[in-house]
Amino acid sequence: MARLDIICSLEKYVVDFVITLLDEKKKKILSKGKIIDITRLFYIIQIILINIKNNIYTTLRQIFYTNPKLFINQRNSNKIIGKLTRIIKKSREQINIYNAPKGIIRGNILLKENKSSKWVDCMNAFELRGHLICPFGLENINISSGVQYILIIEKETIFYKLLQSNYISTYGPTILITAKGFPDINTRQLLYEIQKRYRELKIFCLTDYDVYGLSIACTYASKNESKLYYVYDMSIENLHWLILFTPEEGIKKNVIKNTDLTKLTLKDIRILDNLCAKLKNNNKYSAAERNNWIENISNMKKFGVKYEIDAINDIEKHINNRIKELL
Repeated sequence: MARLDIICSLEKYVVDFVITLLDEKKKKILSKGKIIDITRLFYIIQIILINIKNNIYTTLRQIFYTNPKLFINQRNSNKIIGKLTRIIKKSREQINIYNAPKGIIRGNILLKENKSSKWVDCMNAFELRGHLICPFGLENINISSGVQYILIIEKETIFYKLLQSNYISTYGPTILITAKGFPDINTRQLLYEIQKRYRELKIFCLTDYDVYGLSIACTYASKNESKLYYVYDMSIENLHWLILFTPEEGIKKNVIKNTDLTKLTLKDIRILDNLCAKLKNNNKYSAAERNNWIENISNMKKFGVKYEIDAINDIEKHINNRIKELL
């Protein structure tokens, strides 16, 4: 039924568009740019209809390369796909388009992914560097008893460092996830599905102590709609931004050196101010959540410096100690 619903929505859009073109009262002179956009849109609709009818999937990159002369660059094809998802109010995955896997998960969790009948053990001995997060979504999740929290890690290097130090077996059971920087939709969807099923789990986000790290943590918790794609709410409630040490505390405890600290730039301050303004104007957050994020922004501006967590030695011990304080 879902597939039929999507096909009907696409066909209705095409028919309505043709009727509008034939309407004498609404006749318009279309610019060259508008004609190109319409051509791109209908070209992608054709691909989607073929995909859905044949139950096949296409990546964003593959769609661009089906006709690079038409799209010029992938940004243009992505933009048209995003526009289409908003027109028919269906997510990208529902129209059989996905992005190449990016996020990685490792830990005491079993996943039953769509398009697969087998359970994936994320502690599999053959995937010591983690399991690529499936772009097709999940059918089911089973988390080992004893798991109290999930740790999202901004940096791939830190993620692998924790795996190499046997963080999960030493300090677990737990689940580690990285999206290798800013989170992609697949990683956010997985976290959302986990939280929906396991409300008692705490979710921490470990990033550099800088504006980009704070922005990444905010994105996971974000209740804003995507500017490009139609997506359902994937926000993580009560996400805790894991600050191992404030700059002052890190210096005092000899965990970081003065040479590890860098002053915030004017651009950094501008990003923090914009982030603060967005939070204040967003009524989807609870007062406590909003105040917590605004306080983090204010503290960073007050300290006036930033640092990378790579500077912290024995980081796995500090992560464990900090999380134990917060559980």
